[in-house]
Amino acid sequence: MIFNELQLYQRSEDFIWTDAYISKNMLAAHLDFHNDAASRNIITIGKTIEWIVSKIPKNARVLDLGCGPGLYASLLAKKGYIVTGIDISQGSIDYAKKTAMEENLQIDYYCMDYIKGDIGKGYDAAICIYCDLGALTPAEQAVLLKKIYGGLTEEGVLLFDVFKTGLGENKMERRDWQYSAGGDFWCEKPHFLVEEVKHFEMQKVWGSRTIVIEEKKKPKEYITWDHYYTENEITELLDKNGFEVLSISQELVAKNEFTTEDVMFVEVKKQPYYNNRR
Repeated sequence: MIFNELQLYQRSEDFIWTDAYISKNMLAAHLDFHNDAASRNIITIGKTIEWIVSKIPKNARVLDLGCGPGLYASLLAKKGYIVTGIDISQGSIDYAKKTAMEENLQIDYYCMDYIKGDIGKGYDAAICIYCDLGALTPAEQAVLLKKIYGGLTEEGVLLFDVFKTGLGENKMERRDWQYSAGGDFWCEKPHFLVEEVKHFEMQKVWGSRTIVIEEKKKPKEYITWDHYYTENEITELLDKNGFEVLSISQELVAKNEFTTEDVMFVEVKKQPYYNNRR
């Protein structure tokens, strides 16, 4: 592996969500309700559920994209919604299925990459929470929004959140390395970490790359992206992909030190004549 500077929308072969070791740490972070490292803290989750419930009718059929261990799916199912959850992490899906069985909740969970797999049809609502849409490249966003458009009923809505410009307040560009004796988030055994954070200001996206170098093993590279938007910019993106903004909500995210509270929650519906103008 040649350690070149991170390129715009570069993707890595390895993923934190599917790595056998890291995915266990991700699951533990999801289940720690006192911080926002993988899922939001319990206060924000509660506010988000209230917001979701206020936007969709009772007993609606809901698709939870990037459902993780089923935190939102479980709460919605307990309120009478018919929920399907999709996530790329097998560990998270296994945990979600186990929890649903223990709590006698009828939730359909599927382990898949929602960019590549069939997400289904006939949903009254789709949710994509924790800024997952902004973690996708523009090409991936177009693919997912097309699938959601086809998966929703004519009156169905998409509910999601994205970072606003405040994301950059807690970020700074850097490139450095460090040695770890192992047992940290990234690797169980001794290793070197090469880390890079880069801001692509024109595209309004932050890229983060971590390379794990373990003795006598091929280095592993993990890259993530985080877009941020103004209200006009997210409205324009959605319009290009067949959706009309119904409402934008602020201040649902409780104070945290992991990312930012500067997040907007967006409610959209399908443009009825979108297919005719493509």
